Amino acid sequence: MKVIINGGGLGGLGAAIALKKKGHQVTVLEAAPELSEVGAGIQIPPNSSRILCSYGLKDKFLEKVVWPQHFAFKRYATGRLLGTTPLHPHLSEKYGSPYWLIHRADFQGLLFDAAKDLGVDIRLGCYVESVNVDNPSVKLANGETLTADLVVGADGIRSKTREALLGRIVEPNPAANCSYRATVPVEIMSADPDISHLMTDINANCWIGPDHHIMAYPIRQGAMYNLVLSHPSGLATPGKWNEPGNLDEMREHYKGFDPVIRKVLTKVQSCLNWKIADLPNLPTWVSENGRVVLLGDAAHAMVPFLAQGAAQAIEDGACLAECLARAKDPSGIPALMRAYEAIRKPRAERVQQATRDSSRVWHLHDGPEQEARDVAFASMAATARDEKMDEALNKANPNSLSGREFQPWLFGHDEIALTNARLDEMFKLEK
Repeated sequence: MKVIINGGGLGGLGAAIALKKKGHQVTVLEAAPELSEVGAGIQIPPNSSRILCSYGLKDKFLEKVVWPQHFAFKRYATGRLLGTTPLHPHLSEKYGSPYWLIHRADFQGLLFDAAKDLGVDIRLGCYVESVNVDNPSVKLANGETLTADLVVGADGIRSKTREALLGRIVEPNPAANCSYRATVPVEIMSADPDISHLMTDINANCWIGPDHHIMAYPIRQGAMYNLVLSHPSGLATPGKWNEPGNLDEMREHYKGFDPVIRKVLTKVQSCLNWKIADLPNLPTWVSENGRVVLLGDAAHAMVPFLAQGAAQAIEDGACLAECLARAKDPSGIPALMRAYEAIRKPRAERVQQATRDSSRVWHLHDGPEQEARDVAFASMAATARDEKMDEALNKANPNSLSGREFQPWLFGHDEIALTNARLDEMFKLEK
């Protein structure tokens, strides 16, 4: 099949790899004239790394990633450890796939190179002006029109493909918070004895407090320290993550935080400001004729509190490729795209809601509810949690990454296997 993907971000490139490996003719249209080094760290949880490894990319990723040992949740003002979620080697052994940390630019670059090596036609500086749903095609800013058997909208939270598919603009839900993004080189971190330990303590540290949190961890195999700093309000554009931030304002937001992380903030030389936003649940991801579909942020943009935005986009691409592989000719595409939506939409929307729930729990003001949360967090790493401990943790955060039910559902998910099982069931096909 001939497939056009509008958008060359992580979701679009992941889908391009999956579709090309199934033998389709794939063109990716990306408005940016070149891949950007702007950005910061991103997490690759097991449900995503499982798919990436199945594409034969494990060795390439191992050259770029960091393997964190724990999520360490800390009291914002003192740095007191509240609880940990074990990551490596625990998750690798439990789910058969690793939890990685990587620079966003490295992630995108790896996918870009893999797609190019497979023969995907990637066109940079190629702005899509409009999408024709009735006759699946896109019109470019230069006046050229490209047609396809399937058009995939991977064009982000302000998707033009979504607007064409639904016939209206769906505005993002602005969250209560913005996030600053910043990095500090290892040379600067290691030169200060007050903070040098953060580069050798390979954990994802999260200081949580009233309306604020800081997530921080090493990336680029320990070459830099990555910071994500969530704070209330802000004037950044919803969903846009590369607007310059004000360093003085950033430091003012965290003046009551742990002296260790405040010392790190004195080393930051520039930052980006990102207005966090997500999307309401859409009525559909698939056009009426079944020839235009959405994936990633265009379909289910989510707030970043479970580090699942990119992971869910990678799942989308894997599912889409398995579905399209069952089409013998273009007439079979619509039913299979509806199957794609039926498989993916409920899971992505559950993750969306879970990220909102975690946002509330992390940002509680000091008081009885916060105290109950902190007590519950202390049980997260326990290997022999009893029913009472599980109940307390579930009450504090029903979508905790340490939750006995939620974690296996999230991390143990095998999108490719599940998609094929569901397709067999839906179409009663023999493997």
